[in-house]
Amino acid sequence: MKYISKILMIGLLGIFLLGCGTQGGGGAKTSKEEPKEKKFRVAMVLTGPINDAGWNESAYKGLMEAQKKFNIETAYTENVPQPDFESVIRDYADKGYNLIIAHGFEFTDAVKAVSPSFPKTIFAVVNGNSFQEPNMVSYRFNTPETGFLAGTVAGLVTKSNVVGMIGGMKFPHIVDSLKGFEAGAKYVNPKVKVLTGYTESWTDIPKGKEMAMAMIEQGADVVCANANQVGLGVIDAAKQKKIKAIGYIDDQYNVAPETVVVSAIQSVQDMMLHIIDQAMKGQAKPGLYLLGHKEGVIRLSSFHGHEKELPPSAMDKINEVLNGIKDGSLKAKGILPKSTFEK
Repeated sequence: MKYISKILMIGLLGIFLLGCGTQGGGGAKTSKEEPKEKKFRVAMVLTGPINDAGWNESAYKGLMEAQKKFNIETAYTENVPQPDFESVIRDYADKGYNLIIAHGFEFTDAVKAVSPSFPKTIFAVVNGNSFQEPNMVSYRFNTPETGFLAGTVAGLVTKSNVVGMIGGMKFPHIVDSLKGFEAGAKYVNPKVKVLTGYTESWTDIPKGKEMAMAMIEQGADVVCANANQVGLGVIDAAKQKKIKAIGYIDDQYNVAPETVVVSAIQSVQDMMLHIIDQAMKGQAKPGLYLLGHKEGVIRLSSFHGHEKELPPSAMDKINEVLNGIKDGSLKAKGILPKSTFEK
């Protein structure tokens, strides 16, 4: 009996262990993780710091917003010196990033040199004007649109029928914006006289103020500037002389709330979102892309209550202009100037 009992116990133990083995095998299969979908990877290289309150910081914020919006993997390198342009860009390409954004025309030659070695990577140069097969693209703001919007408001707000705009360096995109400003002002106010000038500096705030004062002495009661820091001097002159100013690039209302009626926005942050979205959709083909109001990167800021100071029906005219820029009708009629970079 003891011998039979031992045999039965051994048999039962074997069945138990066999059952455990089967359960373990089944458990291992059900707990096996599904392979994770690879995230789209975007790297950005910048010539300056990400806290410069301007060009580089706006791009960085756009990258961070895209990370949340599109659930992408991101990386960046700031303060890249010119001798390191190629090596930093090449390093990101070696690491398999899908899109590399070179934030500034200064990177053009480096991207031209590196991109052919990585045909599956998209290389985007911001403010560039070069492109090449199979994977190099450039993006720019359609700056005549920004100037046209600022000029439209200036032409409607002026009481003296004299307005002025100051540019920084006499680069093509800056010249384009001043031409747009003049065209916009004259479109809504054929009687207006438009004064323009260039400081040949991005940082000489006193010179900006001096030039604005000269325009005010010639009768200008609305001024504007596309000149980076120089614009602060222009707004200060307007504030001192109690006239109106149009902000530019960013919403400059807080610089002088009683003076800045509205700002013509060129959003670097929104441009980054557009570039990344286009790349993710496979639409970033070699070419030069001019981005504007239609793409959501150029627009007017809030009037912050100043709309009450506009003449009757002014907002209707502003909306007409916005629609005309967006649907292309103003350009088709030759009213909105073409960009220098537009073929």
